Amino acid sequence: MNLYESCKTPIRVTYFGFALVALGFLIQNESVNVFYTFHSNIILFIAELCLRIGEFIIMNLPIIFMLNIVCKKANNASPVVMSLVGYFTFLVTTMLFSTQNLNSQAYSTGFGINSVFNMPSGSRVPLETGLIGAFLVAYATRTAFIFSRHRGNYSITNIFARDTSGIIYNFIFCFILGIGVSYTFPFFYTYLQKAINFIGRDLTDPLRIGIYSVLDRGLSIVGLGNIIRQPFWYTSAGGSFSNTLTGQSIVGDVNIWTYLKESSATYIGAGRFITPFYVINMFIIPGFYLGTLLSMSDRSDRQILTLEFIFVCIWSIIAGNPLPTEFLMLFTSPLLLILYLVIVGLVSGTLVNFEAFLGFSSRITNTTIAMPGSFADFIINIRNISLLPSIRIILVVGLVSFMIMLVLTMFYYHYLAFDFAKTGKGDEFVDDIIIASGGIDNIIKAGSGLFKLNIYLRDPELISIEKIQEIGIRRVFETRDGLSFELGTSSNGVARRISRYLPKK
Repeated sequence: MNLYESCKTPIRVTYFGFALVALGFLIQNESVNVFYTFHSNIILFIAELCLRIGEFIIMNLPIIFMLNIVCKKANNASPVVMSLVGYFTFLVTTMLFSTQNLNSQAYSTGFGINSVFNMPSGSRVPLETGLIGAFLVAYATRTAFIFSRHRGNYSITNIFARDTSGIIYNFIFCFILGIGVSYTFPFFYTYLQKAINFIGRDLTDPLRIGIYSVLDRGLSIVGLGNIIRQPFWYTSAGGSFSNTLTGQSIVGDVNIWTYLKESSATYIGAGRFITPFYVINMFIIPGFYLGTLLSMSDRSDRQILTLEFIFVCIWSIIAGNPLPTEFLMLFTSPLLLILYLVIVGLVSGTLVNFEAFLGFSSRITNTTIAMPGSFADFIINIRNISLLPSIRIILVVGLVSFMIMLVLTMFYYHYLAFDFAKTGKGDEFVDDIIIASGGIDNIIKAGSGLFKLNIYLRDPELISIEKIQEIGIRRVFETRDGLSFELGTSSNGVARRISRYLPKK
């Protein structure tokens, strides 16, 4: 829960960034234009503006997460400068020390660093480390900041001001991290390349496609999705198609689908790497939010969040991207994220097994901002009779996946999330909450909101501040009706256990 508090704002920024990209795509989407074409230059300009701003936000999510983490507790502007210096140091170090013979998707071209540093042997670019590099730099910065505030009497950095010494510490830490990542990343990439080769050997095998989908979503969450998407979407690893009339050869799952759709042809098998997104965006993500909403036992909190969740679900169906929701799972309920990835893998394998394929047309080669699996692309394909069998299967698999995700989410919040590894030991912790609230006789009812426990009290004067401090919960609020404890996903389990002690009405 502490990590979620540190990353709450970046998660909201992620939602906003993808909303902007989705809005830009919808206005420019060929499928939408079939029903209504926007001719206004102002609207088209706004669409392009939203697309570019959203793209910039998404491409720089690692920096946004990093800056938010380093500033969360420091209450000081110095960590911002320190983290930026550290991040540039980290990137340049990976550029200087890493091997440059990996595929292009393994490298980052952000910030124009590669145009500054050119060797006689050719230009060099830093490694693409996504959120992993940003988190490493963030925690290195926090460590350097603490060191600079607790220097020994004989520290060599005492000749500098605290902020300067913090920058020096962070420069050293990030330089070391950059060297470490430079020499370990190729090993990771080698094993990932083996997985890509394994999947590419048989694109009709449900198991291999399931593994691809799990890797795709897992790597996308840490900002490395392009490494596995690029080969399958745009190279021969994703299949090939030859036009016998023209002799033209098309490679890559997305390229094949785009080419054949423009040619008004049908190619069975194209779109296999895109089809799961229709189920994820239109069924699994809404199932997660509905399960989360139904798991909240506090009616007032549920009413407040209902409209917000409805909006998120509609946006996911119309033109969504699962990444913001996956961030939410990662930072609040990692176990549920694992269950979600298992469902995604099973869905992908099932769709391949039943030969249900539905791709999307795109000329965008930047897979990070691609928005496959939208309702607009889904509905337009209904007009194609040859695709109706695939669409029926997608709907059936989607409805089953929706129910599974709904039930799993509710089961998680009711039982699996009752984990007190950080807060105490089970019933003992519940007893401490009751004592802090003035005893069981002082509690009217207990309910759970989104990651928080709400205790409604008869007499607020009986609250034990000393006991609250003894429990060690980081965020406790006194409300008009009682107390609110931010316990994370275990809030529902705690509320249910407290309710057992209350007299039945």
